[in-house]
Amino acid sequence: MQKTINIPEIGIVLITKKTNSKSYRLRVHPQKGVLLTIPYFVNFKNGENFVLKNIDWIKVKLNEIKINKQNLKIFKPNEVFFTRSLSLEFIETKQKTELVAKLENNTIKILYQTGFNNFEDEKVQKFIQKFILKCLKSEGLNYLIPRLKELSTKTGLIFNEFKLGTAATRLGSCDSKNNIILSAYLMLLPDHLIDFVILHELCHIPHKNHGENFHKLLNQFTNGKSKQLNKELKSFKISVQPGNYKY
Repeated sequence: MQKTINIPEIGIVLITKKTNSKSYRLRVHPQKGVLLTIPYFVNFKNGENFVLKNIDWIKVKLNEIKINKQNLKIFKPNEVFFTRSLSLEFIETKQKTELVAKLENNTIKILYQTGFNNFEDEKVQKFIQKFILKCLKSEGLNYLIPRLKELSTKTGLIFNEFKLGTAATRLGSCDSKNNIILSAYLMLLPDHLIDFVILHELCHIPHKNHGENFHKLLNQFTNGKSKQLNKELKSFKISVQPGNYKY
């Protein structure tokens, strides 16, 4: 059950009731805006009051998102994008369609109509990002599967099945059946951090939580550097935007 409210100082807020929620959860999402999840038995008015009590915190988060958007690089001619095997090229053509994207010999080619300069449009950026993510997924299949198998053999931690996902916030997961999912976004990270994420998921095969035994095993396989690597991983803001990811 959901309800939207409009608070002049912060705009639209979406309040969602969930049966499995035991507490209030307030988030500010870059695209979806202000989101509040409340237990099913709590009325919407209490949810609204909770938002009002936290309005200063919400304003800070909204301002952070605004600044991040202003600093965000966009895909346009002369902006670079490199990964292990991929590169990006913008090509002006006399085609009838404004934009066409294709992959040729590991080069992502964005063909744009002569005179087209509307690269700042959100739909244009999403079109380019979506295609690049598709290419990252292809690159991930070629790199991540062999590397996962290699580390699995090296550690003796045997997984069941592998799937490649596209989650930006969850780079890896290991379920109760020892199936491992890795995100294509890993291809934007250095090799040693990719290994760290893979090892993290492999360590969930014998330990399904983040308890002491899990961390002890992960630390063993990372030569005592698990905390250092985790801190380094958190310093990366992973998103599909221009840059050189060929570490």
